[in-house]
Amino acid sequence: MDIKKFISRSYWRNFWSVLTPKEKKIFQIAAIFIIICSVFLAARWYLANTVKVAKQGGDLREGLVGQPTSLNPILAQNDVDKDLSSLVFNGLVKSDGNGGIVNDLAESIEKSDDGKKWIVHLRQDVLWHDGERFSADDVVFTIKAIKDPESRSSSTAWQGVEVQKFNEYTVVFELKNPYSFFEENLKQKIIPEHIFSAIPLANLYLSDYNFQPIGTGPFVFDKFEKSKNGFINYYKFTANEKYFQGRSYINSYTVKLYQSEPEAVKAFNSRQIDLYAGVNSNNLENIDRHYGEKDVSLARYYAVFFNQSISKVLADKNVRYALNYATNRQELIERVFDGKSKEVNGPILSDMNGYESGLNWEFSLEKANDILSKNGWKDSDGDGILEKKLSKDLDVLSLLSFRLIVPESAGLIETASILKDQWAKIGCRVEIQIVSAKELQSNYLEPRVYDALIFGNMLNYNPDPFSFWHSSQKLSPGFNLALYENSGADKVLESLRQTFDVEEQANDLKKFQSFVYSDAPAVFLFNPYYIMVSLTNLDLNNMAKLNSLSDRYYDVNHWFLKTKRVFKSE
Repeated sequence: MDIKKFISRSYWRNFWSVLTPKEKKIFQIAAIFIIICSVFLAARWYLANTVKVAKQGGDLREGLVGQPTSLNPILAQNDVDKDLSSLVFNGLVKSDGNGGIVNDLAESIEKSDDGKKWIVHLRQDVLWHDGERFSADDVVFTIKAIKDPESRSSSTAWQGVEVQKFNEYTVVFELKNPYSFFEENLKQKIIPEHIFSAIPLANLYLSDYNFQPIGTGPFVFDKFEKSKNGFINYYKFTANEKYFQGRSYINSYTVKLYQSEPEAVKAFNSRQIDLYAGVNSNNLENIDRHYGEKDVSLARYYAVFFNQSISKVLADKNVRYALNYATNRQELIERVFDGKSKEVNGPILSDMNGYESGLNWEFSLEKANDILSKNGWKDSDGDGILEKKLSKDLDVLSLLSFRLIVPESAGLIETASILKDQWAKIGCRVEIQIVSAKELQSNYLEPRVYDALIFGNMLNYNPDPFSFWHSSQKLSPGFNLALYENSGADKVLESLRQTFDVEEQANDLKKFQSFVYSDAPAVFLFNPYYIMVSLTNLDLNNMAKLNSLSDRYYDVNHWFLKTKRVFKSE
C-alpha cells in the first residue's frame, strides 16, 4: 500500500464513498466493536483503580413508636428519650458497635491499682452547639445533678461515687469500693453546666431546654411539631458543622413519632420514613417495598421468672426442672420470631465473656415426665393436670398449676400461649394474665406479687448480673425478679465486681451460671435479634452488637446515603 496515499486528506475525504455496501457494513460493525471494547476496558480500569466512599448529602427520616418525656439525658424515662438524646449529646465513652466501649468525650482514662480512683482526661476540641467550650465543669455538674434527689433523675449508677474537677480538662472519680464495670457508667450523656446551673434542680424538668436541647453531639436541634392534643409528631435535627468527630454525612435527621408498630410499618411502606429500628420479625411480611435489613445482636434475654415465695408449686425444684425440660425453645423461636433469635439457657448469653457452654436444658418431655413422676406428681382424677400433696400437715392435693403474668406485647403474648400448650403436655395448667405496662409496674413488679412472670433483662456484653440475681436486689428497685437467693452465687457476684482480670471474671461468671442452672429459678427462653429496616442505600457501617437500644447511634455521623468513587491513591 502506498503509505503517502493512505495518510493523505483526499484519501480519507473520499474513503466512505469508495467503499462497497458490504465493506461499509463491515466497517460499521468493527467500529462499534472497537468502541464497546474501549468503553469496557476504560470502565474496568476505572473500577480497578477507584473505591466507593461515603459522600456528604441526603436527609434521613426515622420512625419511632412512643413519645418523649424529656431530651435531657439525666431525666430520660423511656427509649424514645434515650434515642433522641443520643443524637444530640455525648458521654465520656460510647459503644464501639461490637459490644465494647471506646472513648468519646474522654481523651484517655486512667485507673488506680486498687480500682477506686478513675482519672478521665477530656478532649479539648469539643464545643457545645451554642459555641461554648466543653470542660470538666460540665461533667462534674452532670454527675452531681444526677445524685441530687431534687433533680428527680432515675439513675442510680452514681451512688457511692464522688466526682471532682482536677483541672479544666481532667475529672477524678472516687469510688468507695472497687467496681470493675465502672467504665460502663461513663456512657452517661453530659449536659451543659452553663445552661442548667442557673435553674434550681427542683425545677429542672420545667426547662424548655429539655425539649429544645443544646448538646455536643453530631446533630443540632432544629425544630419539633406538636399537635393540639399534645402529641409530638416529629423532631428535626441538622448536622453539627463543628462536631469534634467530624461532620455527619447526613445533612438532616428527622425522627417521626407513631403510636404503634403497625402505624410505623405503614409509614415505612408509604415512604414517609426511611428507617425503622426494632421492627418485630413477624411484621417483616407486612412490608411491601424493597428494603435493606440489618439484624443486630442485643445484650438481652427473655425468661419466665418464678416467684417461689408465693407459689408453693414453683417452690418445688423438681417442678422447675420439669418445666425447663418441657420447654421447646426452638419452636418458640420459629413461631414467634420466624427464626430471627438465639436460644437462651441461662443468664449469660453465648457470645458474652464467661459463657459456660455445657449448661443447656435439652428439650425432653420424657425427662420432664420422669422427674415429676418420681417426685410424686400424679394425675389421680384423669383431668390431665397433675397433683401432689405439698404439705404433710394438710391432706389436700395441690394442682400443678400457676398464673403467668404477661406484659401487653404481641410477641410475649404469643410466647405465653405456646408455653401453655407445651407445659400442658406434662400435666401443668397455666393461667395467662395479660397486663399493661403501667399495671405491670405498679401491681406486680414493685410489690413482687406474681407466681411467674415473662420479662426481659438487658445486660452488657461485658456482663455484670449483680442487679438481676444478687439476693440484695430481691425487692424493688432491684431487678431480681425471681427473688433468687443463694449465698454461693452472692459471693461470686460480689467477687466479680471487684476483680479486673478478664480470666478471673470469666471463672466467676461460670461459677455463677452453675448455681443458677442447679437452682433453676427461671426458664430462660430467647435472645431475639434487633431488626432494622431501611432504604437499601442507607449504610449503617459495622454495627453488630449493642448493649442498649440507643447504642445504635454510636457512630451515626458515619452513616451515609450517598457515595462517590475516588482513586485509590487519594
